[in-house]
Amino acid sequence: MYSLYSHPNSTYSKRVHIYLKYRNLEYETIHVALDKLENRKKPFLSINPYGKVPVLKEDEFLLSESTAIIRYLEEKHLFSNPLFPIDLQKRAILNQMLNQCESEFCFPGSVIYFSKKFVPEEKWDTKRMKDSSKRIGRHLEILENLLSKENYLFENKFGLLEILYAPFIEHYMMMDTKIPDAVEKWILRVMDETVVKEVLKK
Repeated sequence: MYSLYSHPNSTYSKRVHIYLKYRNLEYETIHVALDKLENRKKPFLSINPYGKVPVLKEDEFLLSESTAIIRYLEEKHLFSNPLFPIDLQKRAILNQMLNQCESEFCFPGSVIYFSKKFVPEEKWDTKRMKDSSKRIGRHLEILENLLSKENYLFENKFGLLEILYAPFIEHYMMMDTKIPDAVEKWILRVMDETVVKEVLKK
């Protein structure tokens, strides 16, 4: 059985929880108390020297980074409905979109979310937050072009990208940018997925 070191407020941990439930993989959760800085102490640093969750444990094997964990489990289990397509060019496009998800939405979104959630307003880096909002806005305009024709981002079905975006688009109202119509409808569809609700509504 797998073990997942995580914290309930960690968006990256939530991704892996959604994936594990989507694939019906049995696992146990090992709570890492980020609020008590447990992730910066020696016991956890021996598990992940970067002090970050999530970390997947399988016997003596340890793996961090949410996308690496999901890719490993997909490749290991060889599901009949793989999230990564066999076709080389389709897989390349998906990997491109995965990287754009990280760099153009999740990273700038984290800048805004972390500031609003954990930093007193008088200490906000407002320029960085505004730049992040603009970056997100440009990204959403690009997604709008796709989602005006499709219900989902890749092969028109709920898949890897929705799993990766889900814990971040949960807080889309905090992003200080206009949400295009088709994108908003897509967000609502993703939030209504059973496995997404099961993880995010806790």
